[in-house]
Amino acid sequence: MADASNAAVQQVVEALKVLYSDPNPNAKEKADGWLKEFQKSNDAWATAQLILFAPDAPVETKLFAAQTFRTKITYDLDTLPEAHLLPLRDSLLTALRQFSSGPRVILTQICIALADLALQLTAEQWNDPTASMIELFGKDPAMAGALLEWLQVLAEEYNSNFKLEVKNDFGRGGEKSVERGGQVIGLLSMYVSAPGITPALHNQCFACLGAWLRTGQASASSIAGSAILSSAFASLPNDELFETAVDALVDIIHETQELQDNVAVIQEIVPQLTALKATLSDPATREDEDRMRGLCRILVEAGEWYEPLIVQHQDSFLPLVQAIAECAAYDNLEIVGITLNFWYKLSKGLRKARETATPSPAILEVFANLVGTIIRHLHYPDDESSLVGHERDTFRNFRHTIGDTLKDCCGVLGATTCLRRSFDIISTALSSGGSVKWQDVEAPLFSMRSMGAEVDPRDNEIMPQIMDVLPKLPPHPKIRYAAILVIGRYTQWIDYHPEHIQFQLPYISSGFEDAQSGEADVSAAAAQAMKYLCKDCSHHLVPYLPQLHTFLQSVASKIGPEDLLDLAAAMAHIIVVMPAEEQAQALSTFVLPNVELVHTLAAGDSPATKDELRAACDAFERIDMYLAIVGQLPDGLPPSCADTCGQVWQVFDAWLAKYGNNAVVAEKTCIALRRGLQFFDEAAFQVAPAILERLAVSFEAAPASSYLWITGKMVDMFARREDRTFDTAVKSAFERESIKVFQLLQGTAPAQVADILDDYVHLLSDLIEYSPSTVFLSPSFPSSFQSLLSTLTLLTPQIVLAALDTVRSIIGHEALQFDPSAPNHPPHFGAYPTYATAIRSVVEASSAQLVAILLEGLVEGGEDASTNILTVFRLLSIQFLSQLAQAISPALERLPPKVVNDAEKVEFAGKFSAAVAEQNPNKVKDSFTWLLRTSRKSRERARISDDRR
Repeated sequence: MADASNAAVQQVVEALKVLYSDPNPNAKEKADGWLKEFQKSNDAWATAQLILFAPDAPVETKLFAAQTFRTKITYDLDTLPEAHLLPLRDSLLTALRQFSSGPRVILTQICIALADLALQLTAEQWNDPTASMIELFGKDPAMAGALLEWLQVLAEEYNSNFKLEVKNDFGRGGEKSVERGGQVIGLLSMYVSAPGITPALHNQCFACLGAWLRTGQASASSIAGSAILSSAFASLPNDELFETAVDALVDIIHETQELQDNVAVIQEIVPQLTALKATLSDPATREDEDRMRGLCRILVEAGEWYEPLIVQHQDSFLPLVQAIAECAAYDNLEIVGITLNFWYKLSKGLRKARETATPSPAILEVFANLVGTIIRHLHYPDDESSLVGHERDTFRNFRHTIGDTLKDCCGVLGATTCLRRSFDIISTALSSGGSVKWQDVEAPLFSMRSMGAEVDPRDNEIMPQIMDVLPKLPPHPKIRYAAILVIGRYTQWIDYHPEHIQFQLPYISSGFEDAQSGEADVSAAAAQAMKYLCKDCSHHLVPYLPQLHTFLQSVASKIGPEDLLDLAAAMAHIIVVMPAEEQAQALSTFVLPNVELVHTLAAGDSPATKDELRAACDAFERIDMYLAIVGQLPDGLPPSCADTCGQVWQVFDAWLAKYGNNAVVAEKTCIALRRGLQFFDEAAFQVAPAILERLAVSFEAAPASSYLWITGKMVDMFARREDRTFDTAVKSAFERESIKVFQLLQGTAPAQVADILDDYVHLLSDLIEYSPSTVFLSPSFPSSFQSLLSTLTLLTPQIVLAALDTVRSIIGHEALQFDPSAPNHPPHFGAYPTYATAIRSVVEASSAQLVAILLEGLVEGGEDASTNILTVFRLLSIQFLSQLAQAISPALERLPPKVVNDAEKVEFAGKFSAAVAEQNPNKVKDSFTWLLRTSRKSRERARISDDRR
């Protein structure tokens, strides 16, 4: 760099050496920070030019110079005097020619910089840059690659770089756009027709075409009859051009979606698509998965966009549909998956058109064959152990995805026809003699399950045959699992045919026997099927409830907790439809054994084991399930249950007193407790003070977020009653829980108690809405506000948003702007002066901390948080303007330079001070909005710079 003596150049060179070569991470970070700040400076324009054209500058340094041009043209072009714009363009044109043969990384950055400049210059400054560049470089073979690179990035930047203010007429439609697109198509057609064109240049032509099609500048109709279109199809057999040719054809077809406007080009495309069908049958093609995938992409793109034409002209487009069916029959399931949306769209179109025309026999045959193809794809391999880990999970997910395509087939062929195909496959397998492979039965069973939603519940043709054969299938666990799930899927049909219950119920129940033999999946399927059977056929199963209760007792100790939970849901669904006078007793029969399990453990002399604690937690989940499904009894609780709520609470109370220090136990207990409060309602309100006392005691002993959560739920349920005893209990619980939360934060990082802070914030919010005196008149209010500020420092967006809402409800509380002389006073307005005094005292004492946290959250937080923070700042400017004005300067200084630099801080301070002087809340908010946008711009600039390192 002897010729480049400029001090700034030397500084850049040295900083880049440190960044790329120095092993010291602190030195690297410092160099990176300096380079980012340098790129923001006005001197960077001239320095980057010196570096870019210095003959002895290393590649890395020249690349940084090219990146600097790109960055500054994106972010700082408005700082450059207008007289310098065209010299900048000419300099970049010179660089384009100089680096036309590489290095490619530098050429790409120059092309992007020049493209971004072209988009931001007006037509008066640079008239039609596209035509200008084609005229300048289009006939120079040495510049073909550079010109194509520039044309491609011009289109890509227009499409994706939303930071640019496009001032040229690029992309505005009309004759100029048509002409511009035609110029590009003409250039590309000239290049691909040129003798001796290299594969690399040919691929660039296809990539450039795709980019221009996506801008809308080059229309599909303008490609009709062009050399670039015929070249794309002709290039498919060429391994070097195949991938880019596929991409280009997919882009072309995508742009023909306005069918009426693109008749000519579609007529040119379709015969060439039809010709691909023969290629798909070629054994060499079928052995090449990449080639099959590419051809499938082209065909499916056409099929999806031309679906209306297929429906209107089924015979003419039949070869295209058959070609896609060939792809769907391929063994690679990833390629099969590409076709699935096409079948969905075509089936939807055919169903819609059925009112005026039925599908042609040939199309129906394609769908009939597709059913068989799908069932074949559903087969597990003969050696199931060949599927392991991620491959097994992927296959299982695929089965469910392709199962949806069977529903599409039902929509075209009718569910009966499709189910008949599955049934016939099972019948054939069973009648083949010898041992039946479970895969040959399980796959069609899975298909039946997939088609369940399409079946008419009143069907009497195929469904009775299916239901009759299910219990007779071989007893292989995989078959039993699939068959039981089929029953669970067709419970709505069984509801219309209850005569099958007496056969299906024992078959489902027998599935629980497999739990002891290690076949947990069968047991889980049985529990799920039982749940749906009892839900959909509940009225028919009421007489079976005693029998089911006995069954439940017999299997309770043999099956897992999740299966037992499903059975609880099943029983609850039956209880819901029982006569009102019988519901309470039935519910008691099923729920009380779970309460008794908890009572036994709570009353035991020795501590419960881990397994016993887990069993109790499972019991709480079942209690919650029963009460959630049954809900409140329509006639209320009978007199015989008057004391039940108090008795059950005594069990819960003793349980929490003994084991409430376990967070999992606390969570499961509180979930069931909440459901019990809703179920018992008035009876629960009578014991609410005792519950609140226990929650406070338990939280003090072992703080678990569940205790705060259920306290908030009780406030939400009962605070509106304004009962003095309840309000006193809430006040006591809140203050004790607040003290404990504040104590936790003295020695624990907020992130370590995020779940507690989350539920505490929601409790605060509920109290401010329903019982504000509990918060504002409490001696714990100052510590509560501090806990709220700690919550704002968390990284979890949802929790921060809830905290911001609570801050807003405090500093925006109507007590602060209450006018005693105004009409229509809100409830309890007499306490508003006291509320206002408390709020002002707390906020003023914490204003510096609050403003610092809010400002940091504004410039470094997410979109939702920043919107709420702007609102909070506006409220602060209304009620706490002097405190905001005093706190903003030190808070601003603490912001890191990489987010807001010194110049930006000075500019913001000026905008903010002017708004404060006017005492205009909207302008105060506008100043913070400016800071937000500026910081985002800096963050985006730093991110892009980091990506290029």
